[in-house]
Amino acid sequence: MDFKKGSTYTRNDIHTLYFGIPVPRIGSGLWTSGYVRVDDELIIFMNINVPGITGPDFPNSYDEQTNTVEWFGKPNTNSKQPTFVKLINGQLTPHFFARWDNTQPFTYLGVGKIINYIDGNPTVYSDGRPTKNIKLTLTFEEASNILPPSEKGDNQASFALEKYLEEFIVSNWNNLDLGKQYDRHEEEVDGKRKKSRTDTGEIDIFAISKDKTEYLVIELKKGRASDGVVGQILRYMGYVREKVADPNQDVKGLIIALEEDLKMRWALNEVPNVTFSRYQINFELIND
Repeated sequence: MDFKKGSTYTRNDIHTLYFGIPVPRIGSGLWTSGYVRVDDELIIFMNINVPGITGPDFPNSYDEQTNTVEWFGKPNTNSKQPTFVKLINGQLTPHFFARWDNTQPFTYLGVGKIINYIDGNPTVYSDGRPTKNIKLTLTFEEASNILPPSEKGDNQASFALEKYLEEFIVSNWNNLDLGKQYDRHEEEVDGKRKKSRTDTGEIDIFAISKDKTEYLVIELKKGRASDGVVGQILRYMGYVREKVADPNQDVKGLIIALEEDLKMRWALNEVPNVTFSRYQINFELIND
């Protein structure tokens, strides 16, 4: 499953992406716990520096000096158990969702890369009985841009910058060149914008040309866009062409990022229906 780094998700959001329905009220099981497996993917819900709503609390943490995350497994877990054997051996893809306020949704950190693990950390069951668990140390490709720099997550100015970029474009759509050619093609529920979903993830911004002949799939990246985003946007475009567009309607893609890398440029040379635009933030103080 494709999730967007820095974007927020509830457990219901994630369950719906996989199965088309929210977490069932009855028999939800592992979907209300710290992690759940879906085929060869492990969905991990992690609280950092705040207690969980149910069960024992673990000292999950982010070290901004080493740019690493420490994550603790459930009580009575160790590296010899099947889930962790597969996780350590790379047979499971671990998707990490974290939060710093247990009343808020989780933020997607990305796929964690395990650099170390230790068995035998003392912890307790939910009823207070002592036991032990496994601690893993991981790195994430863009952790420094997603995780808050302070220990308790007080400063989130750089947190979810892609969300801010998205909100800016949506709020200023009619003032941008995009708004002269396209209308946004997204539903609103109770006055709130509802993002378009595909079977492999959410489209950041979905638009249709004013003459209704062309759909536009827009993918946003807060920093440098790599060649991996080309495959991502092509999957969304393929879904739109198959499930949404009429035979006489075209589908195009637009990647918007702060900058591109060379690999993406070479990839886009072979994909004429996808273009790249660089955004620029200007800040001025003007004396009145």
